Amino acid sequence: MMALKKILVFFALIVPFSILANEASVEIQKVPDVMGVGNILQIVAGLSVVIIMILGAGWMMKRYGGLSGISNDNLKVIAGITVGQREKIIVVQAGDVQVLVGISPGNIRTLHVLENNLCNENSLKAKELSTDSSSKGFINHLKQQVEKREES
Repeated sequence: MMALKKILVFFALIVPFSILANEASVEIQKVPDVMGVGNILQIVAGLSVVIIMILGAGWMMKRYGGLSGISNDNLKVIAGITVGQREKIIVVQAGDVQVLVGISPGNIRTLHVLENNLCNENSLKAKELSTDSSSKGFINHLKQQVEKREES
C-alpha cells in the first residue's frame, strides 16, 4: 500500500514537469486563413448549387406529377373545394362514372353519384361561348365595348 502511494506521489511530481518540458519545445505554427475570399466564394457557390438542385427537383415534381408510381388514367379528380380546415368535397371520375366524395380526417364518404358528367357540361359551355364569340367576331365585340364607354 505504501509503495502505491510512493508511485502516485512520484507521478504527481514528474508529470507536470514533463508537460512543462513539452510546452517549451512546441513550435508556434501559423494557422491557415480559413475565411479567405476564395473559401467564402467556394462555400457560396456550393450552397447555390444545392439550393438550385432542390428548387429544380421541386419544380420537376410539381410539373410532372410527383411520385405517382402507378399511372392510372381511369381515375381522376375532376374538381374539389375545401369546406373546412381539414374537410374537402371532390368530384372523382372512375371510368365513365363521376362520384361526389366527402373527405375528412379518417373518413371518406360517397355523397352522391352524378348522373350528368361535369366534364361534359363544362366542355359544352365552353363550346357555346367560343361559337358565340367567334360568330360575332372580335371587331363587333370591340365596337360594343367602345359604344358602352361612350354612353357612360
